Amino acid sequence: MMFKKNIFICVALVCSLMGFSQESQKIKYKKNTRGACEIEGKLEFPNKSKYSKIFLYEIKGNDEYILDSANIQSHEFSFKSTVFPTGVYRLSFAHPSNHETLDFVINPEESAKMFINITHNTIKRGYNIQGSVENKIKKLYTTKEQSIEQKVKLIRKSQKPRDQKIAEMRTLQDELFDYGVSLNNQYPGTFFGMILSHMQSKNINSSHLYFNDIDFTDESIVRSSLLPNRIQVYFQTHANWPNNQYGFHDAIDYVMENAKVNDYVAEFCMYNMLDGFYNTGQADKKGAAIWMELCNYIMDEYIFGEGCGDDVEPSQLLKERASQFKNLQLGNIPPNFSVSDINGNTVNLKNICKKHKFTVLMFWASHCTHCMTELPGFASWYNKNSNRDFEIIAVSLDRSENKWRQTVKDNNFNWRNLCQFKDNVGLVYKSPICLDYKIKKTPTMFVLNKSMQIVAKPKSTHQLRSFLLSNK
Repeated sequence: MMFKKNIFICVALVCSLMGFSQESQKIKYKKNTRGACEIEGKLEFPNKSKYSKIFLYEIKGNDEYILDSANIQSHEFSFKSTVFPTGVYRLSFAHPSNHETLDFVINPEESAKMFINITHNTIKRGYNIQGSVENKIKKLYTTKEQSIEQKVKLIRKSQKPRDQKIAEMRTLQDELFDYGVSLNNQYPGTFFGMILSHMQSKNINSSHLYFNDIDFTDESIVRSSLLPNRIQVYFQTHANWPNNQYGFHDAIDYVMENAKVNDYVAEFCMYNMLDGFYNTGQADKKGAAIWMELCNYIMDEYIFGEGCGDDVEPSQLLKERASQFKNLQLGNIPPNFSVSDINGNTVNLKNICKKHKFTVLMFWASHCTHCMTELPGFASWYNKNSNRDFEIIAVSLDRSENKWRQTVKDNNFNWRNLCQFKDNVGLVYKSPICLDYKIKKTPTMFVLNKSMQIVAKPKSTHQLRSFLLSNK
């Protein structure tokens, strides 16, 4: 009897191991894979009836691009079968109160149909993607990542010496990377496992071997955070600036030397670096901005100039996107717009500029803590200056019209107020004006003269007030 029991246990163990092996070997990631995939889902949580729509986005680096939307009927939704490249995608409810999204992996080699069961209105807190090894890895990694993030927050709040904080946070980063590698080893042959195993360079201390472990001919790597993370760390580790005046130039050239083997990947790297320098406002140790010079270097050498030679031919789309950066530099003329304000009156930027010595274009939001700390006091000063020769156009990034109107009223924001509402948090920064002005954070301010040229880009209302007072 004992003998039979032992046999049963052994058979069960073997079957279990075989099942694990089959699960991990079900797919074999192939670069540049594209294929048809249908996405279906069901909502199973309280108050689910208030959700009527869900959005699908494609992730490229740190940016998201809307692909489709689906109506939620009888608590179910479906995105019809579409050809998807392998990569990370995003789901989000079209509801103002929902601030979170779900990032998930589509690998057509794994399945031609996905079913997502959502059990929490904050999707990432409760969901299951049936039969997907890719998303099993993604979910395990996300859980670990959130745990690490909480530990990092505690370290930052602690009273420990700065060097100790940095050392402890690096240890946690290494722990997360090691966990990603272990998942890739446990579930070999997956796209997301491959991404995790390359999040740190195998040659991090070698400036000329740093990217040797990345296959730049694989366009799928663009649909993840891999390249932005690796490029950022490379700049931090090997730009050697300000000891080397052209350290960032050399770093940019090295990235492009590796990326040029694929035009699509190369264009992604160009735009990622351009966007990164612009939005971080890279400055030297004295606080002087160098981001403009770095953006110009990328545009002159690789997009509009001839520095790229025959290696990469920038697309017209990239040139159009890059030209936006040029238009937003000091001395240049940004895009005009004509939009209805809070009272229904048409606001044409060019016409407003003609009537005033300066026009301040201010991007803000009622849910932005920094904005609501600065703007009420600035509004009080503005309202007292009845003889001012400047005007303010405040573009709100609010999701709720009622909250926007109430905030404007309660704080006496008596300047020109306008908002292009978006009913989903992921789309707040995707309104036409925000896209034209490349708004990634609030508050953001531009000061324009009568000719609509940008004459200043103050970082705070204090700097803005100083500029206006000193240029009466």
